[in-house]
Amino acid sequence: MRKLIEFQILDINAQHYGLDLFKLMENAGIQLAKHISKNTKHTTPIKFICGHGNNGGDGFMAARILKDKGFDVEVYLVQEPKTPPSKKAMKLYNGNIQKIRNIKDIKDQTTVIIDCLLGSGIVGIPRSPYKEIIGEINQLENIISVDIPSGFGTNISVKPSQTITFHEKKIGMNQGDCGEIFVVDIGFSSEIDERTGPGELLLYPDFDKNKHKGQNGKVAIVGGGAYPGAPALAGIGAYRSGVDLVHVFVPDNSYEQVSSFAPELIVHKLEGNRINNDVLELIGKGEFDSIVIGPGMGKHEVSFEAVQGLINNFQNIVVDADAIVSYDFRDANTLLTPHKGELSRLEVKPEKKSLMHFANSNNLTILFKGKEDFITDGYYFKKNTTGHPRMSVGGTGDVLAGFCGGLMAKGLSNFEAARLGSYSIGKAGELCYEEFGAGFLPTDLATCVSKIIRKN
Repeated sequence: MRKLIEFQILDINAQHYGLDLFKLMENAGIQLAKHISKNTKHTTPIKFICGHGNNGGDGFMAARILKDKGFDVEVYLVQEPKTPPSKKAMKLYNGNIQKIRNIKDIKDQTTVIIDCLLGSGIVGIPRSPYKEIIGEINQLENIISVDIPSGFGTNISVKPSQTITFHEKKIGMNQGDCGEIFVVDIGFSSEIDERTGPGELLLYPDFDKNKHKGQNGKVAIVGGGAYPGAPALAGIGAYRSGVDLVHVFVPDNSYEQVSSFAPELIVHKLEGNRINNDVLELIGKGEFDSIVIGPGMGKHEVSFEAVQGLINNFQNIVVDADAIVSYDFRDANTLLTPHKGELSRLEVKPEKKSLMHFANSNNLTILFKGKEDFITDGYYFKKNTTGHPRMSVGGTGDVLAGFCGGLMAKGLSNFEAARLGSYSIGKAGELCYEEFGAGFLPTDLATCVSKIIRKN
């Protein structure tokens, strides 16, 4: 099962990669008509109630097929179609289309009502005239909803006896809300499903004007000692995600350089020259929404112990760079961001099966950085192909880790943050090359990623 937003993302990405949305609508109509024809007598009245979006277009396509087969079909329209595929589908329907006001005249309880009002693109509670129509539909008995019941997830929704849903069940679907559920394939290939694309930008949370400083995310960056530039870059990456506050915890020998890097960073000095367990108490006092651990940390046993302590005691953790070794990860909404060399420390191969097995076994998400990025939570797998060869410059991975940590602080899951982070940073690299040329720096990348997510 997936969230409704995942199917909006899939639609956008499918179109981006050249899949014909009208062909998908046609396939949906074929599957819907097939189900109805198998379970309905030719003499039973079938009434399609179509909205203005693609959900309505699915209804037009199915109605056309059933009418050609001799079924007793009528189509009711709420509002004129607004999307190109649904407009095309309506033009292809070769029967009369009635205004929705006539639905009150339906008295025969044997009539089958096909709910094609509102699909997965709905935002908020259905408004007029949809909310009134939903109430009228619910006075009838034989209702089939298409993809999801209109208004699904709100307190104003169709209560069908059956739901024909596409590709995969949606989170929250159950017999009480959807009746008997049938899942059908309408032509989304696994190749399209596994690719990130511009649809990922829908994952970026909207800004809330009612929130105050700190309520849009507070991130802790833990690193430095060996390489002080890395935690500073991770901190800038976190800020570019749109969080309010970024605190950076570094050993004494990195403090001066990191504290002078950018005035926005709130820098804390740790005693000694490497990350150790002393950081746990400081992090505990900060009420952070996420923690990024590892940039520039070096490979010291005492530092690895500190990482395990953070995993044991906190949630929403990004483990990056030198910190990437095997731990008892528990279920802490953890994200690992290794490149090939760091991945080898986990004895994991840079291929789908091995990555998915490790992620599933350890209740975490992996974002494997390479020519193509691979992202998996052990259940789903994504491949990202955005980016530019210049992104091999040192510090790019630190910006990515901080950016992902910021997204997790803003409420995204580890898998959502990894997908959006990978796609956005890659697009930022492409934009950097256009704006700054072949010598762009990680700081330029951090600037450009703000421009990418602004396009959401």
